[in-house]
Amino acid sequence: MQSIVLSVFLYLVGIVIQFSWSQYFSYAGIAPNVIISFIMFLGLVRGSMTGLLFGFAWGISWDVLSIDLFGSHALLFTSMGYFAGMLNRKWNESKVVNQMLVTLVASLFFWLGMYSLFHVFGTDDTGFAVNYSTFIQPFYNMLIAPAIFFIGKKILSVFAIRHREY
Repeated sequence: MQSIVLSVFLYLVGIVIQFSWSQYFSYAGIAPNVIISFIMFLGLVRGSMTGLLFGFAWGISWDVLSIDLFGSHALLFTSMGYFAGMLNRKWNESKVVNQMLVTLVASLFFWLGMYSLFHVFGTDDTGFAVNYSTFIQPFYNMLIAPAIFFIGKKILSVFAIRHREY
């Protein structure tokens, strides 16, 4: 029961932070993708199944709430969660440099994946725009990653959840 409450709580925290930050705290049209950092945190700390499930839940929610290519976020977030989970117990997630590096790589993978999906499946009216925010956002994600990992660790400690895979 406790893990269900934690999962719902983490899901809602991720959605609220992502969409409120992008709505109210963006600067010059640039807002970090907080969900990528949360997926990296959960995958590294809890394992591939947790990263995969949260990635899919957040991705399908994003797809439902946006007008982007349906399924693109679900596919990319799910694969990111799985691969982050594969680094569970192999990567020291407590080091800030590692947190920033894995988030940067995931952000670059996300943008490359979105570009590829829109190039293959997109139509002319839903094209993928490459502009300055495409290049700045991965570094913005990288800079906020330590804060997201800190928040995630605090939430897990409140629920007295240890590092394991479920």
